[in-house]
Amino acid sequence: MRLRKKIIIIVLVLIVLAGLYIFTPLGELLDLKRLLDYRDTLLSWVGSALIPASLAYILVYTLVTGLSIPGATVMTLLGGFLFGPWLGTFLVNIGATAGAVLIFLAARYFLGNDVQAKYEEKLKQLNMEIEKNGKNYMLTLRLIPVFPFFLINLLSGFTTLPLRTFIWTTSLGIIPGSFVYAYLGSTGASAGASGSFRIQITVALVLLGLLSLLPPLVKKIKERKFNENNS
Repeated sequence: MRLRKKIIIIVLVLIVLAGLYIFTPLGELLDLKRLLDYRDTLLSWVGSALIPASLAYILVYTLVTGLSIPGATVMTLLGGFLFGPWLGTFLVNIGATAGAVLIFLAARYFLGNDVQAKYEEKLKQLNMEIEKNGKNYMLTLRLIPVFPFFLINLLSGFTTLPLRTFIWTTSLGIIPGSFVYAYLGSTGASAGASGSFRIQITVALVLLGLLSLLPPLVKKIKERKFNENNS
């Protein structure tokens, strides 16, 4: 299948998913206020059947992430509300990572290999950089919440980043943000937290993400000095 046709198929799939979310009851299912109307029923179910409830939550979170359906923030808040901040963060991590891997693999094997083959020379430098510092870049992207989660998953599949690196950097990098929102959910706060609070969260995670860039920057500075001294 030609590269252009595959791109068209992906765009059509995303449009269909967006349409389902906007024009069907699917969007209402991910409305936190609506879900909280059933808070007693949900809490009762979790209390009486913790393992099945946990598995069901992971499955739904995986599908939401894997299908790139808007609602990850609501699901994370709900996880904290239903399971508490610690177990909630753990379950969010499993579901989000699993969903991210689905997109990554789909992108790599449906489109990524064709992209690499067609633009092999143009991507050579990028691939070398990914091989050397890919883990640091991925951690930074995961820690900083201003980049769309699904877009990182999709574009990562177009690179030569190893699957193992993608998994552990994703799982580790989303912990801080997941915990913040799971904790917020455990307090019974709504998704509409104050704008100033959201800004504080974003700034803190951005600073944390920038710290993960220090190792490759220090490495590049050392390499540059070494080359200058030997030139």
